[in-house]
Amino acid sequence: MAKQKGRELLIKIEDSGGGTFSPLAGLNSKSITINNSAIDVTTPDATTPGGDLWTEVLDGVMNVAVSGDGIFVDEAAELQMQAVAMTGTKVTALQIIVPSFGTFAGNWHIDSIEYGGETEGSVTFSISLSSTGAITFTAA
Repeated sequence: MAKQKGRELLIKIEDSGGGTFSPLAGLNSKSITINNSAIDVTTPDATTPGGDLWTEVLDGVMNVAVSGDGIFVDEAAELQMQAVAMTGTKVTALQIIVPSFGTFAGNWHIDSIEYGGETEGSVTFSISLSSTGAITFTAA
């Protein structure tokens, strides 16, 4: 993958009507983490239990986490994220677009939204999201 500008990594939220996605504006830093848990199934050899023992694992639980922070600009996508966070389900469809790499898409649980502000600064916000269900990846 060629070098890319960090600001081109986009987090998009599905609008309340469904079907279209809008970028979360104002995010100055964004990250996506793919986690793969392993199940340890290491067992000693029955004929030479004192011999070398190599770790063996099985695939476990998969999870994709997304986070970001930036300046609150009061756009429709931010209001949609806040509205979902305040509902009963706390789940929304997102697209995370990594330029020249691809798009991660699926449903995410809104773990937290935090708003803050300094006396001589802008109102800021931070979000943390965790995948719920399968996440698809479509290469660019």
